[in-house]
Amino acid sequence: MNSKKGISLILLSALMFGSYGIWSRLMGGYFDVFYQGWTRALIITVLLFPFLYLKKQLVLIKKNDMRWFITYLCFTSFTQAPLYYAYNHMDIGTATVLFFATMLLTMYSFGFIFLGEKLSKVKIMAFIIACAGLFVSFSFSLTAFSLLAAFMAILNGVASGGEVSSSKKLSGTYSALYITWLSWVIILITNLPVSLLLGEVQHLPSFSIVWLYQLGYVIAGIVGFWSIIEGLKYVEASIGGLIGLLEVVFSIVFGIIIFSEGLNMRSGLGALLVLSAASLPHIAEIYRNKFSLKSSS
Repeated sequence: MNSKKGISLILLSALMFGSYGIWSRLMGGYFDVFYQGWTRALIITVLLFPFLYLKKQLVLIKKNDMRWFITYLCFTSFTQAPLYYAYNHMDIGTATVLFFATMLLTMYSFGFIFLGEKLSKVKIMAFIIACAGLFVSFSFSLTAFSLLAAFMAILNGVASGGEVSSSKKLSGTYSALYITWLSWVIILITNLPVSLLLGEVQHLPSFSIVWLYQLGYVIAGIVGFWSIIEGLKYVEASIGGLIGLLEVVFSIVFGIIIFSEGLNMRSGLGALLVLSAASLPHIAEIYRNKFSLKSSS
């Protein structure tokens, strides 16, 4: 029963994260790139603050953790605006594949170089396949979309991969909710002044449809994060990782159904390669666990 609950929660998180492209596209005609980032960050930081305060999770960052804390926040500050731009200037599916492939490659590289993670045949193979998927998707995007849009999707992937990897140095000491809250605080701090400097339109909050889209984006982010953390309590991380890959599938399907985007052979091949690369380590871990159980019995 608990495993079914965990799988359901992780599916919900993949659905929520996969919907990011929808909310970005729906808001794209109204909200500017940095404005949407700082207003969403403001809403989330205000909503999460009472929970952190009541749970007494608002603590000072230790001096020894400051280096990783700064690294984490530097990466985090680039995780919203670039992908929002990419979603509004290219197909949601292609943008997601570029983002996901680059995030995967960044996580592998960051882990090898800075976290002391060991190389294995499976990880090397996954790295090569992910590179192939990125090349196929990027070369296609250059012929179909602007170079800037493709670059923004890749930049967001690097930022997200660095954010996830560097957070490993903090998650053992600080709560996941607190780390997430801090990420939205830095997005607010960095995106607001840039929005003002660029002269973006600063819309006043109203009961209009675009603010409902923004609220939908906020709810998707909070529910997606909560459900993935809660779901991993009931299933193995390897299984959770495999299910979480459906985020890419959901993004592509949403783009096709809601915005009538097409899926050609090259972008489909890129998506397949990226999904294969991301799933390899999880599948290998599942097989290792099954083999060790059989050996012990």
